[in-house]
Amino acid sequence: MALMNTLALLILLKEWKPYQNSYAKMNSNNRLKFWALNSATGRRMRKPYLILLAMLILTCVERNIENRIDEEESAAIFKYQIDSLVRDHINVNEPGLALLISYKGEKLVCKGYGLRDLVANVPITAKTNMRLASVSKQFTALCILTLVDRGLLSLDTSVYEIFPYLIFKNISVENLLNHTSGLPDYYDHFNSNWNRKKIVENKHVLNWLKTNPKFLFEPGSDYRYCNTGYIVLAEIVQKISGMEFSEYARKNVFEVVNMKEANYYNLAKPRTIKERAYCYQRDSIKKFVKMDGFFMNGIMGDGAVYCNIDDYYEYDKALRLKSKRLLNKMDFDVIFKPSVTYEYEGKPKHYALGWSVTDSTAAHTGGWLGVDTYTKRYLDFPLTIALFSNRTDVLFDSGLWKKIDSLAYVKARKEYH
Repeated sequence: MALMNTLALLILLKEWKPYQNSYAKMNSNNRLKFWALNSATGRRMRKPYLILLAMLILTCVERNIENRIDEEESAAIFKYQIDSLVRDHINVNEPGLALLISYKGEKLVCKGYGLRDLVANVPITAKTNMRLASVSKQFTALCILTLVDRGLLSLDTSVYEIFPYLIFKNISVENLLNHTSGLPDYYDHFNSNWNRKKIVENKHVLNWLKTNPKFLFEPGSDYRYCNTGYIVLAEIVQKISGMEFSEYARKNVFEVVNMKEANYYNLAKPRTIKERAYCYQRDSIKKFVKMDGFFMNGIMGDGAVYCNIDDYYEYDKALRLKSKRLLNKMDFDVIFKPSVTYEYEGKPKHYALGWSVTDSTAAHTGGWLGVDTYTKRYLDFPLTIALFSNRTDVLFDSGLWKKIDSLAYVKARKEYH
């Protein structure tokens, strides 16, 4: 078939060659006369060549169809591999996960597994809003960056200028973003010193910080992952903007990137979440227990975003396209540029602004009561993976996240890159 195509092309070129030089010198009127003359006197001569041309075109069309069929078969095999892998770990009648794998703006996989509500027996879908735990930090960081983009704040701004508490004296906004503030974690304090009948909110954490609890280290001198810092960032957004934090996030981040249902959730001021996934953990007898009423679920900033994978897909597209609606003046690369380097298990690690980064990836994990989450964006080619689970015994405990990541990476590199 390839030989026939080549012969057809050579014959067509030979037929055209005698006319090529004179045709190039003609004006538009003469070219019309040329084609009129040749259509009248040379129809018989050209008929074999028109047949060959038709054969060439049909062969190209056939090849395109074959390529498309091959791509569809490959996509179907990949989806089957992912389905089989996930279903080996999650039963249809248990809490599960929502999974997004996208490449070059195309959803390779975008679906749910398992149930979002065990009582109502409702399945997880691409529209199910899942709690994101610490994956939420990337959105808190974006809220801060929108204020920086508008000139209302800088990464070097001292937190003491915004909240004049002694503990913030030598802490910058960037120290909070990259976990170098040295602030103690709020969890231990409130877990031991709080009436659990009352919901803890951001304002309570801020009031505790007023009492000047002991630093873990001098600000800027070390790295220690710190949820407290991201609560303070949420309070900074609220103070600078004059808007309630979740409302600011909705109007200035989520709606801007077409995330229709995403937002932060405060248990002390509950609101309806459409198609909400409830969060489950196994108890001592392996029975799933609902965890959504935990008394620290009124805290926002370090976690607390609810989001579905369709919305996350829209957000990822906006980041890939560097949407000016989100950040008009700032370079998007600052989001993923290492802000601090630290050592972990003898190896250098990097944290940017709401993301753990390498030269080629940006990723983040999340874990909370009844929640495990994982996101990863490849920076050197457009592959994105998002896994949102409403249980805590599968995603990381079984290594499912690594297996899915590996399959997606091989698929993208082999067949798309």
